[in-house]
Amino acid sequence: MKIELTHGKGGEYQEQATLEFVVDGKSEFYAGPGEAEDYSLERDLQFVYLIAPLMKRAWEAGMAGEPLEIEERKSDE
Repeated sequence: MKIELTHGKGGEYQEQATLEFVVDGKSEFYAGPGEAEDYSLERDLQFVYLIAPLMKRAWEAGMAGEPLEIEERKSDE
């Protein structure tokens, strides 16, 4: 299993942090800027519900002997 984490900047002033998770070539989730005072799980933070299933997939891949490769980079690389 290959996991790519891409850190970037976004938002109106291009200074707020972003993070994209790509697993085996498929974008699984993206977390980007928004209005922090308005964040809610139902609207802006839905990606947190994807974390546990991704962890389970990684564990299952490891149990099957598949190597885990994690690559982190900034979006400007």
